[in-house]
Amino acid sequence: MKYFFTLVFLLFALLNTGNAQTESLIDFVPDRPGMATPTNTMPKGRLQVENGFQMEKLTIFNNTDEVYISSLLFRYGIIENTELRIQTDYVYNKTNDSTITSIIHGFNPITIGSKIKIIQQQKIIPSISVLFNLTLPVVGKSEFVPKDFVPSFLLLMSNDITDILNISYNYGMLWNGDSSEPTHFYALCFETTFTTKWSSFVEGYGFSNKHTNTKLYIDAGLGYLISKRIQIDFSVMGYLNSIRDYNGLNAGIAWQI
Repeated sequence: MKYFFTLVFLLFALLNTGNAQTESLIDFVPDRPGMATPTNTMPKGRLQVENGFQMEKLTIFNNTDEVYISSLLFRYGIIENTELRIQTDYVYNKTNDSTITSIIHGFNPITIGSKIKIIQQQKIIPSISVLFNLTLPVVGKSEFVPKDFVPSFLLLMSNDITDILNISYNYGMLWNGDSSEPTHFYALCFETTFTTKWSSFVEGYGFSNKHTNTKLYIDAGLGYLISKRIQIDFSVMGYLNSIRDYNGLNAGIAWQI
């Protein structure tokens, strides 16, 4: 918990030194970086490509998992306030224990979905969107492909607190294809644009279901606007209570065409 409050303090320190001239701040909103998803949808007829690379390390007793993920997301505005989404990932997983090293790698199955904005923020009433995804039991590494179609649903909400501070909060239900019981997902993200080029975020998120203990995480990072339609980003993540047991790095780019 101390890591969370430290990062929140740093975020608001940046806010106090920020530039409030928002006219030329970021005029498009990528879904990346971070786990919380913004409520913004793509303009009609516009395509956005978001690509990222993530490195993770998970340690359980003497076993260590090293995971490398390259993700690719396409977002297209089909009508006003509604976007179509297609995503896939390439995963490289290396597991080490005291005697054996095993490696598995390949493409995850394709996920299709749609984000729909329902309400635009009005004073304290937040912007509200819904996000539906469906992972297809076709294409991809056989070990990664589910037995059946796998749905997920997320409720997305956000409030612009000031011209340069936004809070996003999500709740979702995710299925894995093996059980009818969903995993519950929740996230709270603080984001600020503190110059005409730079933005930052800090967030907490977690997963829970009735079969396992709740897992809580924290991540934080920076975004840099190369041009009006291209942003690069970098972030770090870890377990909220034990960064040593799980930690990772993520870097990527978002480009609106």
